This record gives sequence, structure tokens and C-alpha cells, in this order.
Amino acid sequence: MNKGLSDYNLDYVLTVIEEAPNTELSVMCEYLQIDSRDLLNQLAISVARLFITGTRDFHYCDEVMNTVISDIIDLSMHADMPQPAFSIYQAFDAGEYWHTGDDRDVFSWEKWSRPELERILCEIDDGANGLSK
Repeated sequence: MNKGLSDYNLDYVLTVIEEAPNTELSVMCEYLQIDSRDLLNQLAISVARLFITGTRDFHYCDEVMNTVISDIIDLSMHADMPQPAFSIYQAFDAGEYWHTGDDRDVFSWEKWSRPELERILCEIDDGANGLSK
């Protein structure tokens, strides 16, 4: 699997999501000439990297993933759940709310989302490195 979308393609997808969040996934797939599963997985990876590197904040990245979750679920109705897209969505979701036992001054996205996203991206990077050996 690709590590993510090219900068140009990522900008295109994020612009579509920002400006017309109800755009059909198939429109973006056709424009990019990419399968919907690959698009969702690569988008999720790219969004996770944007958060981890500090390029975009948690709230922006979480909103992107919340926008595409229905597409992720729709795909899973007829095939396996798109991974890592769903796991990345779940990692962002865990940062949306206060967890029982956490101090009130804890930023949930730092305690729950960041470590899980780092783990997922590390697995992806290790897998890619393993393929190139």
C-alpha cells in the first residue's frame, strides 16, 4: 500500500471535503483514477501524518475522518472493512471525548489519539520498509 496521497492529490481531496463535503466518493475516485478503498486508506494515512507532524490540528483531521466515515462503513457492507482507514478513524474518535479516569485537564487527543496514530503509522512504515528489503 502507498504511504499516502501525493501532496497534489491530498490537496484536491481535502479541498473537495472542505468545500463540498457531500461530494460522492466516486467523483474523487474517478478524478484521481483510484479505487475507493485505496483512496480512503491513503487519505486516512495522510490525515494521520498531518496531525502527527503538526501540519494540521486534531480538530481539522478529526473532522476529515468524520466526513468520510460513512464511506468507510459503506465499503465494509460488501467487503472487508477498509484498513487502516477504519483504525485511523477510531484513533481520532477516541480523542473526541473525556475518558473516565482521566484528569479534566488532559487533552484526550494527546493521550488517546496520538499514541495510537503513531503506532498505526509505525506499522505502515515498518511494513513498507519490510517490502523494500
